[in-house]
Amino acid sequence: MPFTLKPIAALHALSSTYGKNIAVNPYQGCVFACEFCSAIKMNFFTGRTKEKWDKTGWGNWLDYKTNLVELLYKEREKVKKSKIYFGNATDIYMPIEQKLRLVPPILEFFIDNPPLELEVQTRGTSRDVKRDIPLLQELAKKTSVLVSYSIHTDRDDVKRIFEPKAPSLLERTRGLQAYFDAGIETRLSCMPILPLNAEIFAANLAPFITKRVWIASMHHKQLTQDLFKKHFPEWLDERHVETGMKQTREAFQARGVGCFYNSLAPAAKRMRYEKREAKIVERKNKINRKTVEKIVGGNTARQQSLFDLQV
Repeated sequence: MPFTLKPIAALHALSSTYGKNIAVNPYQGCVFACEFCSAIKMNFFTGRTKEKWDKTGWGNWLDYKTNLVELLYKEREKVKKSKIYFGNATDIYMPIEQKLRLVPPILEFFIDNPPLELEVQTRGTSRDVKRDIPLLQELAKKTSVLVSYSIHTDRDDVKRIFEPKAPSLLERTRGLQAYFDAGIETRLSCMPILPLNAEIFAANLAPFITKRVWIASMHHKQLTQDLFKKHFPEWLDERHVETGMKQTREAFQARGVGCFYNSLAPAAKRMRYEKREAKIVERKNKINRKTVEKIVGGNTARQQSLFDLQV
């Protein structure tokens, strides 16, 4: 499919992501245009839409950063202290990468300035990912390298609905195998899980996973609700999704592959919420006590009185 390609000068090479980790993205946008992708909000952040989750034009444009390596050298001390997610808001192995070749000099920079860990995230074809395997092997001699491969189903009909422009399931399986055969650590990202046959899915992919499978439900449900309603209405029921996740976890575990499993069960969700709320209250109380101690010094009775008022 045709798309608009535009060079841009980035302001920073690094962006904040989960926890204290940072991300590096050589592209803005993604021509794979998966229906459920959280990066759809880049439409809004780049001024192409007025609403944050408006899909209009998603996959029809791509910006590439011309000065990323230069910026990385300016921020290399931070790189050395961080875990890097490489391609968390785009895919670094879109077909255009074969022409632009933005990734090799970035990997060469990481070889000279190794981060604490590098995690490559992709759903690229085996043809596109193989080019840089020697660079990743070299980097793996200096730091931890993990490839997280995104595959969400074993069914081509499901893939055509939710990932119509993404590489085929067969090509992605071959890409995962290529990393595995090269001795690079691999993880399967099944986030979000889509309609699948758990046994077939696990049988096809388990032999090429060295770490674990990450299984989770649809995060931004508003992006795909209409598609599920039209094609797979039963997957709008959280109980059905929970069953699918559990079966997938069990299928991989039966083949010796561990899973990170994000339960949807109401009880589990409630427990997580209550734990989170308890931590917030505990943190607030600790801050309040320190504030009161500064105000009244060692007067314990007065401290408790003021503390009770704040809580």
